Amino acid sequence: MKIRTLIVDDEPLAQRGLELRLARHADVEIIGEAGNGREAFHAISTLRPDLMFLDVQMPGIDGFGLLRAVPASMMPLTVFVTAYDQYALDAFAASAIDYLLKPVDDTRLDQALDRVRAQRAAREATDHCEQL
Repeated sequence: MKIRTLIVDDEPLAQRGLELRLARHADVEIIGEAGNGREAFHAISTLRPDLMFLDVQMPGIDGFGLLRAVPASMMPLTVFVTAYDQYALDAFAASAIDYLLKPVDDTRLDQALDRVRAQRAAREATDHCEQL
C-alpha cells in the first residue's frame, strides 16, 4: 500500500530535491506540495496524507503552528526537514517521527522512511484491533 505523502516547504528547490529523493521509494506517492502553513492545512484537510515532510520556518504559519492547527484525527505522520538543528527537541515533543537536516542525506531519509513504515504498520494494527 502506498504512503500518500505531502511535502511542505517554502523553497521550491528543497521541494524538488525531496521529491527526487523520494522517487527512489516505490511505496511513496507524492500527492501534493504546499509552500506555507495555510496551503498545507488545506492540503491535509482535502487530501488526507499518510505522511508529511514539513519545514519549520515558513512565511505566515510555521511548521509548529501548522501542527497546532491540525486536529489529531487528521494529523499525518510528520518528518521535519529543515536547515536548523535547534528545533529538533521541539519537533520530537510535537510527536515527529524524525528530523532531517537540509541538505537531506539519502541514508537519513531511508532511516526516516523505515520509521514511518514501522509507525504506519503499528497504527494500522491498532485500527484493525479496534475494529474487531
